[in-house]
Amino acid sequence: MTEQALPKVDQSGLKVGQALTILILLVAFVLDTWLLVAFVGISQFLGAINAPFAPYKLIYTQWLKPAGIVKPNIIADHPQPHRFAMLVGSIFNGAGVLAILLGAPIIGWVLVWVVIALANLNFWLNFCLGCWMYYQLNRLVSKALTSHPSAIFNKKENSLC
Repeated sequence: MTEQALPKVDQSGLKVGQALTILILLVAFVLDTWLLVAFVGISQFLGAINAPFAPYKLIYTQWLKPAGIVKPNIIADHPQPHRFAMLVGSIFNGAGVLAILLGAPIIGWVLVWVVIALANLNFWLNFCLGCWMYYQLNRLVSKALTSHPSAIFNKKENSLC
């Protein structure tokens, strides 16, 4: 049996996204503008779905990397947990924008500050809570599927019920 090689992830690209998230959200808070929060949320969502025109990806691949400002740091890693983390960040920022627009700015800015705090945790300490959540959810689902296979699969036909 051969082991499959892990896909590659450029950690520098992720760090650029974290840094931009932190900086833009801090500016949004200081200026009290939901528009920048919306921009970050959309950027995170586009990164989560791996869109080729995701703003953070373009800033890194088209400007920072070619200029030599940031050097690639490509390692064997799964991209899915990082995309999940970006999706969670985009949901928090989207909810923050909605709260601000619906007249609950304290709730909105608390949601934004959660994203700022978690992006800082990842940027400075290399701990991605969203990635950790991804793996925990994966373990939970895998355990549920193997614990109760008859509830999910029709064993005779090996298909979903």
